[in-house]
Amino acid sequence: MPVADRESPLDVGHPYLGIECKYRQKFPAIIRDGYAQAVAGSDGLIPLLALGEYRNSLILGVVNIDDLVKLLSHLCEVNNESHMGIAEQTD
Repeated sequence: MPVADRESPLDVGHPYLGIECKYRQKFPAIIRDGYAQAVAGSDGLIPLLALGEYRNSLILGVVNIDDLVKLLSHLCEVNNESHMGIAEQTD
């Protein structure tokens, strides 16, 4: 539910992401332990915990926010490089 004095129902304004923040004293064990397992097995990759419910096609991804920023920055760089290559080829 949106906060009454805000225009947006989301907590953070962003051009690509709809960001809602939820804070708790502690993560539930399934998230804490599952993410720790993803970190332990990632070996240099970005760890991601995929969470789903039985008989529900919705799968949520839990990733460290710093890793998400790195991933999005990398994708933006790759996207800009591919657009520059296309522009150079058509000139």
